[in-house]
Amino acid sequence: MAPHSDPDALKIIPLGGLGEIGLNMLALESRGRILLIDCGLMFPDDELLGVDIVIPDFSYLDGKSDQIEALILTHGHDDHIGAVAYLLRRHQPLIVGSELTLAFLKSALADHKLDGPPRTLTVHARETLALGPFQVEFVRMTHSVAGGFGLGIETPQGLLVHTGDFKLDFSPLDGEMADLKTLAEFGERGVLCLLSDSTNAECEGFSISEREVATEMERIFRNCRGRILVSAFASNLLRIGQIFELAKRFDRRVLLNGKSIIDSVNIACELGLLCVKQDQLLTLGELEETPKEQIVILCTGSQGEPLSALARIASTAHKQIAIDPGDTVIISAKSIPGNERAIHNVINELYRQGADVIYETIRRVHASGHAHREELKLILKLTRPKHFIPVHGEYRHLVQHAQLAIAMGVPETGVAVLEDGDVFLFSGKVGQRYGRVTSGRIYVDGQGVGDVGHIVLTDRRILSEGGTITCALAHRDGVIVSGPYFKSKGLVYEPDYKELLDEARHVVLETLDGLRAESRLDPDDTKDEIARAVRRLFNKRIGRRPIVIPVIMEV
Repeated sequence: MAPHSDPDALKIIPLGGLGEIGLNMLALESRGRILLIDCGLMFPDDELLGVDIVIPDFSYLDGKSDQIEALILTHGHDDHIGAVAYLLRRHQPLIVGSELTLAFLKSALADHKLDGPPRTLTVHARETLALGPFQVEFVRMTHSVAGGFGLGIETPQGLLVHTGDFKLDFSPLDGEMADLKTLAEFGERGVLCLLSDSTNAECEGFSISEREVATEMERIFRNCRGRILVSAFASNLLRIGQIFELAKRFDRRVLLNGKSIIDSVNIACELGLLCVKQDQLLTLGELEETPKEQIVILCTGSQGEPLSALARIASTAHKQIAIDPGDTVIISAKSIPGNERAIHNVINELYRQGADVIYETIRRVHASGHAHREELKLILKLTRPKHFIPVHGEYRHLVQHAQLAIAMGVPETGVAVLEDGDVFLFSGKVGQRYGRVTSGRIYVDGQGVGDVGHIVLTDRRILSEGGTITCALAHRDGVIVSGPYFKSKGLVYEPDYKELLDEARHVVLETLDGLRAESRLDPDDTKDEIARAVRRLFNKRIGRRPIVIPVIMEV
C-alpha cells in the first residue's frame, strides 16, 4: 500500500532537539491525529546577541489545533517544558505529565500572561492512557530531576519506545531505579522503533551515581571550616535534598538565595518530596550574626547567568552576600553548551576574591543525568528494536548513537539519523524518510517572539564589532546649509580622531557633489551613497566597518 493511501500510516516528526541540546519537541501523526512529546527551549549562544531564549518553530501545527490529542511532558527541565507557554498562545492541548513536572510547568507559566490555566492530567508510572490512536504507557526513568518518564506508545503501526532523558543509576539516593522490567517486556512484545537519548553517546562506560556525589559532598562538608556556598540546578531536588541533609548533619543552617531555588524548594515541600523544617532555614537578616561554620548558602547561578545570585556574588554586585577568604563555593552542575565562558568567568572572579571553588572538572560534585554508552547498549539490548532513531543531542551525538545501535545488531537499513523537520514514515510497518516539514528556531527577545531574525542579528553583530556613526546635515533645495556633523558610538573616541572626522566631512561633501541632480532629491539614494562612502573611508583608514546612520533635514 502506498504511504499516502495508508490510513494507518505513522509519521514521526521532530520539531526540535535533533541537532542541538535543547528545543526538544516531537510530533507523532496517525489517522489524522497528532500526539506531541515535550516542548522545550534552548538558551542562546554568544552569537545570538541580546536574544533571551530560543524556542522551536511549531508553525507546522498551525491550523491543526483540533487534531492535537495531547502534549506529553517527559520531565520538568526547561529544555522540555520551557516553550509550552508560547505553544499555548496558539493551541490549547491537554498537557500530560507527572505531578512534579506539572508543578514545575505551573511555576513557569506564572510569568506569562495567558488567557487561563491549561488543561492538565497527572499520570503515574505504569499507567496507560488512551489518546486517540495512541495507547501510551508511562515508564519510570532515572534522571537528574524526579518524576521523569519514558514512554511505550502503541500505534497503528506497532510499538514505539521513547526513553525521554535518562540514566541508569543502580544505587539511586531515593531508591527509584529505572523500570528496566517494563522495558524488557516491551522488547518481548516487539518494538517497532526506539527513540533514545543521545546526549552522552560519546562517553564510554557508565555514568556515575548520585551516591558517589553524595559521598564527595560529605567529604567537602566535613573538611570545611568557613561558609559553604552551593549552586545547583534548581530542579535537581535530589541534590538539594543532599545539601539539606548534610547541613543538618554538620550543624549548619541553609540560606536560600535566588527565585528558582526558592520556588523549587517550595514545590518539593508542597508535594512531600522534601521535608524542610523552619529552623533549618537562615534569613539574610541572620547572616551576619551567624558563625561562618554554621552557614550554607544554596543559590542560583550554576550556569553563570548574569543576574543570578552566584554571578552577582562573584562580581561583588550582591547587596547582602560577599565572598570572604576561606569560603568554599561548590558549583554542582554540568555546563550547558554555550554557557562555558560565563561559568569560567564566575569561577575566576570567585577565586580572585579568595574563595576555594570546587566544580565538576576537579571533583565529583555532579552526576550527569544522561546515559553513557554502556547504559545505551543495555536499553538497546532490552528493547531489541527493528528501527532506531537517536534523539536529544547535537548531530555528532546522534551519529555516535546510531553507530552504536548498528554495532548492537539493529539493521543498518533500520537506523535513521534525523534532523529537525525531517519526516520518518511507517507504512506496512516499514519505515522510510518521507520529506520535510517547516521547522527551525524562533528567537524570543523581551516581549518580541520571532521579530528578531538574521538581519537584526547581523546588525547587532556589526554594532558590537564596529559601532555606529551618525552623519547629520541640513539642506535647502538641495544646497547644504549646515553640517555634516558626526557622532559615534562604539567606533572611535572623537577627540582622538579629529582629523579622520574632518576627512569624513570632506568625503560626504564630495559624495553629494558627485550625485546627479535627480539623485540628490531622493533622500533614500542620498543616504545610501553617504553611508557607503563613510563606511569605505573608515574601513580604509582604521579597518572598521561601522553602521552609518545618515540624517538629512530639509530647512
